[in-house]
Amino acid sequence: MTGRNDYWDRERECERFFIERGPFYYISTENLDWMLYESKEEFVVGTNIVAVSSARSGFIVMDDTQMNNHHHIMGAGTLVQANVFVEILHNLERKYQKTMGKPSLKEWSIRIDPVQDIKDFRNKIAYTDRNAYVARLDSTPTGYPWGSAYLFFNGNLWQMKAGIPFREVGGREKRRICRSHEVDMPEHYKVCDGMILRSSFVDYHATEYLFNSANQYFTMLTRRGESDVEIAAILGEHIQIPNEEVFQIVASWNPGKQLTALSLEEKLRTAQKMKQRLASSNRQISLILRLSATEVDRLFPKPQ
Repeated sequence: MTGRNDYWDRERECERFFIERGPFYYISTENLDWMLYESKEEFVVGTNIVAVSSARSGFIVMDDTQMNNHHHIMGAGTLVQANVFVEILHNLERKYQKTMGKPSLKEWSIRIDPVQDIKDFRNKIAYTDRNAYVARLDSTPTGYPWGSAYLFFNGNLWQMKAGIPFREVGGREKRRICRSHEVDMPEHYKVCDGMILRSSFVDYHATEYLFNSANQYFTMLTRRGESDVEIAAILGEHIQIPNEEVFQIVASWNPGKQLTALSLEEKLRTAQKMKQRLASSNRQISLILRLSATEVDRLFPKPQ
């Protein structure tokens, strides 16, 4: 058994490691109105581009998720390395998308945000790993094939060993994977079915070590909250927290009180917090607080 002191001792270890292993940067690309990746083959190319960009820049990927029209990447390295990573990623993606006859990626907005502290690191990892889980009906938190979430705290990884060392791949295949004639890659990179495996280029052990426990990671992974809304707002994305989770959050703002028993004044104050902190829709506010749609629409008029 572990007690309270064990928890705080572990927290101090995590904070020390955060300082030693950093700095960390969070990279996010804009949500395009067209698809970067529409098939398994295209996602494989995108995965290889992330791996190659990491190898050539020295920016170590700690976590990543590829969506159909954008990327989220957490990494460790200097700001210079993060900028080089983005430059390589952009150039390789632009060339690849051109060969596919898709819209030009010449202008592609990519953010590089410094990670402020270990709380910020954990929140952004959870946000990244939830992206596919909340956007797709066919995915579980760790079941999405184009992200790193399945690597973390997975005791079954040893049963899924696959791939061959990159150095053993034929020259033509290496050029196809790297999208260029420059094919020098790290010794630890492994390839399976033409894809550089995430398990070989993502430093998932370091990411694990920055969480207090597996339980902490999975609890954060499966719950959306105010931090998600803040991150989404910064990135220009929109999220909707499920009603069940909003109910729990709002209940925590009013300890010892039934939401249905709140006075009208208390409900209106709570509605303001829901709109500001959770980006709740008018309908969600009406449902959770049992306010009439008319009252909520009067409080938050809909754009004409």
